[in-house]
Amino acid sequence: MELIQFSHIFYFKTPLNVYSLHLMWGEFKEIALASQGVLPWGLFHVFVLLCVYGTLIFLYLKIQSKTSFIATILLILLLSILPYKALFKSPHIRNFVPRNDDISLLNDLKVFTAYFLIYLKTKNKDIPKYLPYELSYEKVSPRNIVLILGESVNANHIALLGYERNTTPKLKELALNDENFIAKKALSSSVLTNVSLPMFMNISYNHNDIQHILNENTHLFKLAKQAGFKTYYISNQEESLLSYMSSNFIDVLYTKENYALKSSKIGDLVLLKKLDELAPLFKEGSNFIVFHQRSSHVPYKDQYKGYKQADVFPLSRDLNQNIINTYDNSIIFDDYVLSHIFEKFKTMKTPTYILFVPDHGETLGELGENNQSEFHHGFLSKNVANIPIFASAYGVKKDDEFIKDLRQIFTPTHYELGVALAKLMGFKIINPNFKQGIFYINGNDLAGNNGYIEVLKQGEKLEFKTHSP
Repeated sequence: MELIQFSHIFYFKTPLNVYSLHLMWGEFKEIALASQGVLPWGLFHVFVLLCVYGTLIFLYLKIQSKTSFIATILLILLLSILPYKALFKSPHIRNFVPRNDDISLLNDLKVFTAYFLIYLKTKNKDIPKYLPYELSYEKVSPRNIVLILGESVNANHIALLGYERNTTPKLKELALNDENFIAKKALSSSVLTNVSLPMFMNISYNHNDIQHILNENTHLFKLAKQAGFKTYYISNQEESLLSYMSSNFIDVLYTKENYALKSSKIGDLVLLKKLDELAPLFKEGSNFIVFHQRSSHVPYKDQYKGYKQADVFPLSRDLNQNIINTYDNSIIFDDYVLSHIFEKFKTMKTPTYILFVPDHGETLGELGENNQSEFHHGFLSKNVANIPIFASAYGVKKDDEFIKDLRQIFTPTHYELGVALAKLMGFKIINPNFKQGIFYINGNDLAGNNGYIEVLKQGEKLEFKTHSP
């Protein structure tokens, strides 16, 4: 297991996952051919791994006579925890996702347990094959492309989009003085972070095109590097999410672990402090800068404790009202953070394009298909995919193509927004699988095994067709 894991990390720079393991059996010849080009460098890692485990086995054999029966039983019980979880407690692949900050052996046990005890039992375990995307490229002028990844933002709770509570006072003011500013409702590609992030960042169209995501041929960070951009990832999320960020193509990288103590006290304000620190670097050249927020994730009240002005709506004894009040306060905090980022780049001379897009939404009492109120996210519902987007462009002409195109898209999807970002870098995405007016919202499984929603766009009308697992 460790040999396969370290080989995957060495070649792809990311931990092995269930889908890569499945593809390995069917693509063994291709893997063997690809490995020939890196074999001299990879052999050293194999040698070190064999030495370490060889030493451990030797030591075990030497002292095994002294080990107690109780210790052996405890080891067996410890190793049975993940199989028990996979078979009886939470038989979902999403609960066995490898993390960058876990030890490799734990990731091995997660992946192999999920593969043999969950994945092989699924109905659609064969990975579908879609036609590969094609790319054309034309060099663009120096620019900043700023992508702000939001967390669990419900478009229905945005004052700029008609919500009765004034949750976005600063963005409202910004919009009045910014002729390029755009605020509109959009649709996420999934209902869960671990699915929507890899789909969005890879500009994935189909709900179950896992092969495209694993290849990372159109990952936004990879495209940015190919186009000559310097890349930045500044996050208040945990390091584990780097699995979806193609970190091999990131030049400057910060995660929550870099400022854990500050983050626990001031939340997403750490992003603004890092922006102030790095701002001089964004005044020249081409830069692709990704800010990754934590607010408005549960528990909502913990997200805005570093910004007292967000504590507008009081705690309530009524559970649902308390959820809504603390959530709205977290949106007020978002409003402050986002407006600060927009204003900061507005003062720079370098042409700058900014797009805020959440990973998914958050339901707060909206009625689902069964006419029951829905709360939070992670389940298949169009309400969870209901997100807002904000965008603008500075140092460019009023009728800039990016702004003009974005204004014309009715309820943009993650896929369409990804295509627009790639275009800003100079790439034209040619997707032979694309069907005009049809888009997809994936469930909570990256391979599409837990259902999806088909979205039909006709003019300014949306139709949703739920496909249950």
